[in-house]
Amino acid sequence: MPLTFLNFEKTFEKCFFYEKNPRIAVGVSGGPDSLALVVLLNQWIKKKKGKLVVLIVDHGIRKESFSESLQTKKYLFNKGIESKIFSVAKNKVKDGKLNQARINRFEILLNYCKKYKTFHLFLGHHSDDNIETFILRKIAGSNLEGLNSIQFITILGNIQVIRPLLYYTKKEILSFNKKLNIPFIIDPSNQNTKYSRVAIRKYLNLNRKIRKEINKEFVIIRNNYFLYKQMIYQILNLLIIKVSFKKIVLSAKDFINLNSEIRVKILTKGVQYVNNSAFQIRSKKIEDMVTKISKFQNISLKSNKTSIIRINNSIIITKI
Repeated sequence: MPLTFLNFEKTFEKCFFYEKNPRIAVGVSGGPDSLALVVLLNQWIKKKKGKLVVLIVDHGIRKESFSESLQTKKYLFNKGIESKIFSVAKNKVKDGKLNQARINRFEILLNYCKKYKTFHLFLGHHSDDNIETFILRKIAGSNLEGLNSIQFITILGNIQVIRPLLYYTKKEILSFNKKLNIPFIIDPSNQNTKYSRVAIRKYLNLNRKIRKEINKEFVIIRNNYFLYKQMIYQILNLLIIKVSFKKIVLSAKDFINLNSEIRVKILTKGVQYVNNSAFQIRSKKIEDMVTKISKFQNISLKSNKTSIIRINNSIIITKI
């Protein structure tokens, strides 16, 4: 499906729910994906009589990054689009690592949205990004939830992070940019094969048959992910002895008889429930807690403002 204004709005409107006169933020790097996204969203927001602001983060890894940010801001200004540039503190730029740059950028974007009560943050990830993420997570030994990769919508605190270009390939985005003469910046790090993601990208571009097979596998996992989540919640319901707004009590006997991966998911969901949020607990930490709860009949643990106590046959999860 080619990327056009009409196709974008059709797929976008099916999945995104918004208030009257919505206020949205778009994270823009100056690359082809994020600039295509902001052009699409700018037309959409005008129809909805809302407000759009572009957030540009100068990552500080390359000496050209600030001038590139200014170049992007100038292009947006000429299009009548409001934008703001944010710089990463020098002590947070660690050895020019891309992963650290992504973390820094995401933190700045979320903090802006929280401060200015902007509940919708848009990012330009596309279909090819998702396949690359799938391969990286598969290599790392991720479970089914991890292999589900990048989501169209993710809720982080009170912020809804939306990635509407996940329906489109890089090729379709570049074709859209070419038709509209949208200039963009080419980041040289995207050509450096010392980074795992870039190496995978080049391999897939050279091996179309393998790419097709991997894409089939990814689609199967995405299609079955809903059933997996449904199973986790059904198991959680079977374990519940007692539940209230900030407290949940589970059967320890039934809990320890579960597969280790399922135990990790159940405990994670329990902690998220009492905190009324989808915040993430580090996998190593939750795995250690599951091991201790499964081993000791009487134990008290604390993590992320949450108390987890096992007393004989009860696991009590409470918000502190």
